[in-house]
Amino acid sequence: MNTYILHPDTTLHPFVQQYIVLENITSAADIAEKRLFTAGKQYLVFIQQGGLAFKPADHAAFELPEAAVTGPFTCRVDARVTGPLNAVIVQLNAYASHRLMGISMESVTNYYRNLAKVHPRWAQTAQELRTAMALDTESVRRVLDSALASLLANQTSALRQVDEIVDYLAEQKGKVAMLDLALRFKTSRHTLERQFMEVTGLTPQLYNRILRKQRYA
Repeated sequence: MNTYILHPDTTLHPFVQQYIVLENITSAADIAEKRLFTAGKQYLVFIQQGGLAFKPADHAAFELPEAAVTGPFTCRVDARVTGPLNAVIVQLNAYASHRLMGISMESVTNYYRNLAKVHPRWAQTAQELRTAMALDTESVRRVLDSALASLLANQTSALRQVDEIVDYLAEQKGKVAMLDLALRFKTSRHTLERQFMEVTGLTPQLYNRILRKQRYA
């Protein structure tokens, strides 16, 4: 069993947090040990070999296709590995798939989307990763940086203050009242909730709950 942690290009912050290359994973315990698929995170998963399935407490069980985006999870989730599992995983923040790809958060919270059906480019990325895995981890990093950087043009800078609000909520671990949040960022509660939903696809109340659950994950 081998695990490699790779650091994305800094231009991908705050959406992309890290890359994880997994080799010869044989059990769900290996997944849990690495604290993957915890509450409040999204993941892009590119399966090279084997299989990976989940059973969230608040949702039906599902098995991931070759390329998928999954989460954020708002509840306990149990994994099932068909091994040996080789995979490349991109750890995102809670709303990156909505911000970068326009994916409805309702469709991925505690569930997944098949990336091959989101856009044909992801099938190509999966193949490029397969080739890169045979070379070295630096090749894997370059493929992912390139694929994700191409999505940055989809984000809007007009509501960048929401990123600051997200960072503040994370710092406070979800223990923030909405009225206090609105006062801190000098806006009305209604405007704050509308803008937060527009940018992240989540209500600030739901994001707070995700963060509180993450504290105990």
